[in-house]
Amino acid sequence: MVARTAAATITAALVAGSLAACSPADEPLLAVGRDTDGRPVAHLYLCGDRHTAHSATLYLNPWPPPTPSVAATPSAAATSSGTATPPSSPASSGSDWVSMGDLWSIQNSTGIGNLWAIPMGTTPDGWRDEFDPPRPLALTATGRYVLGTWTGAPQPRPVFFTLADLDKLKDGEVWGYPGRRGDALVITLKAFRDKAADSC
Repeated sequence: MVARTAAATITAALVAGSLAACSPADEPLLAVGRDTDGRPVAHLYLCGDRHTAHSATLYLNPWPPPTPSVAATPSAAATSSGTATPPSSPASSGSDWVSMGDLWSIQNSTGIGNLWAIPMGTTPDGWRDEFDPPRPLALTATGRYVLGTWTGAPQPRPVFFTLADLDKLKDGEVWGYPGRRGDALVITLKAFRDKAADSC
């Protein structure tokens, strides 16, 4: 429960900061792809030294986040078409915002390296699952999700995506950002890695 609350609070701060017009731009160090089996994959580029890399927490949440009021009436978080849409501002949810639950959360404890490609719902060597027991991960066609991380500076931009976004990907492509500004779109994995390296 402590890890869940802490990760939720971190998520609120990161997403709120990424959406605030006057906040510093976060760096394009995260992207979402798919492996050969079709599973969503988190692509993460960690800047800094070994200590910084080991402090990284990677998480996946639904968007908009579930709150007590939304949980009681699921339709309140969807449009008439059934597709979830983000609120105008994360801060509008007040204290309910931090009660959101993580779908997947892992922390780098001993893993060494700056470039990671991690199938969502898994825990690679050198990382630990933040939930005990681990939770099965099942994404839905109508869901909208946010992949984020908490690590040392520079701070990666959270990536918002749907499974339909990932259906657009071809081999060698990911869903991510071409720079500090703008919306996520289809880019090549090489372009993501090159831009991430330049951002560090």
